[in-house]
Parts: sequence; structure tokens; C-alpha cells
Amino acid sequence: MINHHLWRIVRRSLSMAHIFKGFVRRSTIILILLLAACAPPRSLPTGPTPIPTLIPATEPASPLGAATAPAFTIQSYPARLPSAMLGQAIYQTHCADCHGVDGNGVVPGARNFGDLDYMRGETPASFYAAVTEGRGDMPSFRDRLTSDERWDVVFYVWRFSTNAETLALGLQIYESNCAACHGQDGIGTVLGAADFTDLRLVDSRAPRDFYLTVTQGKGSMPAWQGRLSQGERWAVIDYLRTFSYDPILAEEVALTQPTASAGEVACDPVYLSQNNPFAWDDAEVVAAGQVTYDQACTMCHGADGAGALPGTPDLTTTDTQSALRAKSGEFLCVVAEGSNAMPGWKETLSIEQMWQVLTFIASLEQ
Repeated sequence: MINHHLWRIVRRSLSMAHIFKGFVRRSTIILILLLAACAPPRSLPTGPTPIPTLIPATEPASPLGAATAPAFTIQSYPARLPSAMLGQAIYQTHCADCHGVDGNGVVPGARNFGDLDYMRGETPASFYAAVTEGRGDMPSFRDRLTSDERWDVVFYVWRFSTNAETLALGLQIYESNCAACHGQDGIGTVLGAADFTDLRLVDSRAPRDFYLTVTQGKGSMPAWQGRLSQGERWAVIDYLRTFSYDPILAEEVALTQPTASAGEVACDPVYLSQNNPFAWDDAEVVAAGQVTYDQACTMCHGADGAGALPGTPDLTTTDTQSALRAKSGEFLCVVAEGSNAMPGWKETLSIEQMWQVLTFIASLEQ
């Protein structure tokens, strides 16, 4: 009995000791919290907290303030078609001293624009940026030339990488193989066909980009590697670029302008003495002439008669149309005998067919 009573006293003592120990622990924690609340606040940072750098630890960080904002050029696209002929005069004034009259470069570091490997990897947009902002020792022309003038000189420089013969070959290939989908004017006639007249689209594409597409095909467009040689593919790429600029140069115009005396000497009087046997507004004759024109003349003179090759005369102007009606025999002579680069058609077309073509041309008046 005594032992049982003693055991109860011991158990109660142990329980009281455990309660007291828990009380002491809780009191200690509360005391620490109260002391922390009474401590003075830590001082705030004197400036913005820096964002941790992403530069690897093995590379030294750039000194503060060393970085500069990246330069960029705002592309200002011209309202009119850029002209290589207009750019030619600008180039002679501002660029030829360093780049050379022929574009081969005459000072150290000046680019050789006749280097096809280099030019085929460049874009008109990159040239526009270089002319606008300057590059290396080349100064900026932002404040010396208008945006349109900069585009003109860019495309004159572009002409150093091609020539009239290559463009003529490119036109022939384009008309035969590409116009059905891309259109005579390059705008595109089927869904998905690129609009080559859109400078915003083509100015950032290098020739090698177009070459890859023509060679391998893209989407519904077939590959032309087995159908066209490398030279033919480069020629058609040079030509399709002319939908976004006028490639005609002054010397090319001068070489293709016929003179009256040369025409009179070369012509047989049988042609000069003739007049159009048809009425100029005869619808049937116009239709027949259009068929022949489309087959024999469109390649060089264009579907609208405005000229598709460098130096080809615009048959739609008021002066040309007036001369056609007043001196139709001279025009018949040119069609029959040819003039400069234009071949004669007297061995291929009859006199009647030639008059039909001229009657159709008379319907193209602006």
C-alpha cells in the first residue's frame, strides 16, 4: 500500500517537471521575439539594387557605362521606283573617288562591287544602311542625300554585279518559265506567289536566298536545278530584282537610240513609201496584231509596250504614237529590217502581219 502511494507521488512530480520544462522553452522563444522587435531597423540601400549579371564568371563584366545602345537604320522606302540612272550621277559625285568609276574600289577597304561572290551575299537593305549610317572610314550620307537619292545610288551600285545581256537572258527565262505564276509584272498571279515589286519584301533578300529557292523549289513552286543551268538561274534572279527598281543606265539608252539618218539609209524605199493599209482603229486587225506581238515582241517591248529591256523605247508615249501615224513607213522599215539590237522580221512575218502589229501598237496609246 505504501509503495503504491509512493509511486503516485513520483509520477506527479515527473509530470510537474515536464510542464515546467515546456513553460521555460516557450518563455525563452517569446523573449527572443520581443527583443528582436525592439531592435533598430536596418538601413535601406543607398541606390537601386543591381540585377545579377548573366555574364559567366570566367568573363570580366563590362565597366559601368561602357555599353552603348545598338545602332539601327529606319528604312524609308521611296514613293517612286528607284532609278539606277539617277543613282549613277550621285555615285560619280560622292562615291567614285573611293569605290572607283567601275566600282572595283581604289582605296584600301573599299568594296569591289564587281565581286559576284560578295554581291550575291548582300542585300539592298544592307547597302542602304551603309550609305545612311556610314561604315568604317566611309562617312554617313544621311544629311547629304535624301532617302530616295540613297535608294537610287544603292541600285546603281547593284548594277555593277550584272549587265544588259544578263538581264535580257533573265527576261527570256522569266517569260518562259515564271510569268505564268508570278505575272508579267512580277506582282504574282497565284496564291502564295511572291510580289517582286514590293521593295519591303525583296530588299532584305540576298541573291543567294533567291538562288536557293529557285534551285530547290519552295511550296508549290518546283525545283529548277535540273531545268536551268547555274548561269540561267543567276540571270533570272538578276532580272526579277528589276521589278523593284529601274535598271536602265544612260549609256545603254544612248546605244539603243536609233538615228533618222541611219534608219533611212538601212531601209528599202519599198517600206518607206508605204502607209498603213488598215484603219488604225480596226478591231479585227488590232486583235490579229496582238497575237503576233505577244509571240514576237513582248519579250523585249513588254506586254504593255512600255519596254521590258534596258534601252527599249516606250511605244506608248504621245510622241511615239504621233510619229507612228505620221511616218508609218519608217516604223514598217524598223520592223522589217531591224534596228540596233532589234532583229529584222521580214524573213518571218509578211507585210500584212507587220502592219497588223503596228496597228496593235497604235492601240497602246497612254
